[in-house]
Amino acid sequence: MDRAPNGHHRLLRPEPRPDSVRSLLLAWFRRERRQLPWRGTRDPYRIWVSEVMLQQTTVAAVLGRYEPFLRRFPDLPALARASESSVLAAWSGLGYYARARNLRRAAREVAARHGGRLPNDLAALRALPGFGDYTAAAVSAIAFGERAPAADANVTRVLSRLFAIGGTAGTRAHAGAVRDRAEALVSRGRPGDVTAALMDLGQLVCLPRRPLCADCPLARLCAARRMGAVSRFPRKKPRPPVSRVFVAAACAVRGGAALLVRGDAALLKGLWQFPSAEGGTPALALRALRKALDGLGLALDARRAPVVTRHTIVHRRLEIRVYSARPRGPGSKPGARDARSRRWFTPARLEAAAIPTLTRRIAEAAGFRP
Repeated sequence: MDRAPNGHHRLLRPEPRPDSVRSLLLAWFRRERRQLPWRGTRDPYRIWVSEVMLQQTTVAAVLGRYEPFLRRFPDLPALARASESSVLAAWSGLGYYARARNLRRAAREVAARHGGRLPNDLAALRALPGFGDYTAAAVSAIAFGERAPAADANVTRVLSRLFAIGGTAGTRAHAGAVRDRAEALVSRGRPGDVTAALMDLGQLVCLPRRPLCADCPLARLCAARRMGAVSRFPRKKPRPPVSRVFVAAACAVRGGAALLVRGDAALLKGLWQFPSAEGGTPALALRALRKALDGLGLALDARRAPVVTRHTIVHRRLEIRVYSARPRGPGSKPGARDARSRRWFTPARLEAAAIPTLTRRIAEAAGFRP
């Protein structure tokens, strides 16, 4: 029960019927569906690539990367044959590079075990690298027309509000309740269109903040709106605190090319970066950078003051001081670091390399541009 304005209790209305929700949702989708490059295709490979790219990334960012990626790797066998470095280069700028590595690993596994075609079996999809419950269900529903409930953050938000699903998003109980409602909605009709419509509704109307309830086709059915508590659904886990990190980076240029090293840390493994080091203070970061440069046969150019720039990676807020550097001299030699893990890049070669946004930010700060 909930409480009426006069203080008396009243019975809650029953949950919206799946048929009613589906009918209103699909009518809205026919009118408002966006024209996106991955819409209108039933090619499982193209749909899979789009779903992986869209994880934790905006549609606007993916629009600039999707078609170029597919021109480079037009089908699953092409992706399976590609080197990791070429896949990372094509992914450059999208972030969360484990997605690109898993995309290639899954393509190689599909080529080896499934004849180069994505399986239409939900369990077989889930067994592939990078395929969690959501990606497997989304590909299954959109590409193969299977009645698999797919609930990303947008779908979770829409259904949590529509059915006033209590609990904290991300918990097993909440995810199960969302999945049950999604399963009921895709049990009839066109499951791929229902899934895409829920995603669009979450991205365009049922926004995390200031949702456009007046424009929502499901407004009259929405339990959270009826309760006057749309902003309370879904309840979110507390965000981890943002940590401030100081970074010292070096830009050494020789003959129009800058020295970069291949990253070995988990998040940026295999990506090319300017030599850099972190510290709890700018001075500690600089001290660590000097030590790293010793092994590369480089020294800081004391005549030039550093340029300061900033960048945020997940919950880490980086304050970066970019220093000029130079080779130590004719007699200086790099240390024992594997020569394959360092390379001189011209601006044009750097643009086509596997680099993270952090490298682009440092290059811009250093004025290292074509």
